[in-house]
Amino acid sequence: MAERGEIDRIRELLQQHPKGLTIEEVAQELGINRSTASKYLNSLVISGAATIRKLGPAKLFYLRELLPLHQLLNCTRDCLVVTDSDLVIQEINENALKFFKALPDQVKGYHALHTPVAPLFDQETCQVIENFPETGGGDLESVIRTDKGTCTVRKKIVPLLFQSGNPGAGIIFEAESINETGSGPIVSSEHVQETSLLRACKQSFQLSVLFRRFSQNQLSLAIDTLKRVRGTEDRERARELLQEETMILENLRFHLTLLEEYLANEVKVPGWYPLEDILNQALSSQKMAHIRFYSDVRGVEIYTDQDCGRIFFTLIENSIVHGKKVTSIRVTSREEEGDLTIIYEDDGIGIPDTEKITLFEWGHGIHRAHSLFLSRQMLAITDISIRETGTYGRGARFEIRVPSGRWRARRSL
Repeated sequence: MAERGEIDRIRELLQQHPKGLTIEEVAQELGINRSTASKYLNSLVISGAATIRKLGPAKLFYLRELLPLHQLLNCTRDCLVVTDSDLVIQEINENALKFFKALPDQVKGYHALHTPVAPLFDQETCQVIENFPETGGGDLESVIRTDKGTCTVRKKIVPLLFQSGNPGAGIIFEAESINETGSGPIVSSEHVQETSLLRACKQSFQLSVLFRRFSQNQLSLAIDTLKRVRGTEDRERARELLQEETMILENLRFHLTLLEEYLANEVKVPGWYPLEDILNQALSSQKMAHIRFYSDVRGVEIYTDQDCGRIFFTLIENSIVHGKKVTSIRVTSREEEGDLTIIYEDDGIGIPDTEKITLFEWGHGIHRAHSLFLSRQMLAITDISIRETGTYGRGARFEIRVPSGRWRARRSL
């Protein structure tokens, strides 16, 4: 931060001397040594904030005369958005506002992911901006949703330096085509108030709070049970209470492990993943020697958490552990009113109606295979829902509903 302060002091000094100053003059005025002054002056030159003019053997440094950015933004047919390095919108031109049907007050000064222009900032775009200057900008293409359907957007991302010396980025983009069939956008404007990444962070925090309360409750039960063990002289009753104590502690350990697995990885923006690859990831960790597996999901991609394979791993493990007589598992998909429904079903005994009420609740079951609560939480990050629709005695059946904009037909190579 000290370096930034020195650069600001030099910039203010150069503003007071529009005809320029030499390195020696800057060093003398600010009371710093010549090498320090030279270092920061050259930094301003490299960044484009200052320039050099030779006057005989001496070099004069002076600030560039820059036109206010907002005067330039509307001199092009392209859509332009300017952010700082923290993705806070600094400027946006009229064409970009019209494209997203937004007002300046809804955008400028806000984090990009909290505004109507959020669809422009997919994971790849954010990474390019956050990794300046290493990335040096780039040309990207993405698919977003508008009121008229989905469109392909071509983006050019360029590094910028504000007059303050702080880095930023300019995004120049244009929409190439509109596809009214519906599958393919990443994020729609209705969800800009709570993006997928923010939702994931929020859920991680909520899960931490939930587990703290749950663990306190379980520990209270365990302490109470131990007190009852000490208070009884009946050996048989004491044995029953100790078994109850074991169940409580196993339940606590199980949910602690689940939470650790869920929160172990860094929270990341979801992405597009082929459904077929997600299933293969889940199958690779299972032993299914006596169970036939059939799937018909080729060519479909969904926008979800990178660990979505864990969800299908859980469903398969539930079938193996609790289905009792499962011989086949089937996964298919179908389009319904623009949404995609993924159907998972087995031919086991199914799930009793009495258990369906709490099937997706925190604390359900003490076995590792029961982790459907976290599966629902993970899917909800990108607005995907899951429910059980099977009939007891005929097998388990889960329907995973992927809304329009969160799935697409994969392009053939």
